[in-house]
Amino acid sequence: MITNFQKQYASQVAGLHISGISNGFISSLGQGFVTALYEAIAEDENSFGFVAVEDGEVLGFVAFTTGLSKLYKYVALKKGLKFGFILVRKMTSLGILKKIWSNIFYPGKMKSLDLPDAELLSIVIAPQGRGKGLATQLVGRGFEECASRGIGKVKVLVDAANELANKLYLKCGFKLAGQIDSHGVISNIYVAQIN
Repeated sequence: MITNFQKQYASQVAGLHISGISNGFISSLGQGFVTALYEAIAEDENSFGFVAVEDGEVLGFVAFTTGLSKLYKYVALKKGLKFGFILVRKMTSLGILKKIWSNIFYPGKMKSLDLPDAELLSIVIAPQGRGKGLATQLVGRGFEECASRGIGKVKVLVDAANELANKLYLKCGFKLAGQIDSHGVISNIYVAQIN
């Protein structure tokens, strides 16, 4: 069953994120940070998502935001202390600090490329949920929500080497809009027109 993403699913979603996007910077910040991030996404009126749940187990999820700068503002104003305490323990190297700094300025970088503010942030399907069309269904539900919010276009950033994810986005109607270096990884930027 596909349902709206709620805070109660944040820990399971974080676990899926970490296992499914294991080489991503966000995953490197650990379960506590990723759970807090998905709690913020569930609570922020400018962000939304959907989960595929079976017998209380999250088999997959997708997360969107109408604008990453809006999500960052929500996190800073409403969850700043919580994130600050989590991040201070992670700031063990200059490399981590540079990546955090890069993430903070990512929305401005995207704006300079004339891309839409709305973004598909992440999607992961658990191994036991694969082959059931869940990813396509979750993206479809996300597009429906985008349309209901008056969003005309949405972007997604994905590792250019991630063949499965790139194929999914193309299948779901995204078109390649360019490439960018994200934390030393060449990533494709796709944009989808919402009907």
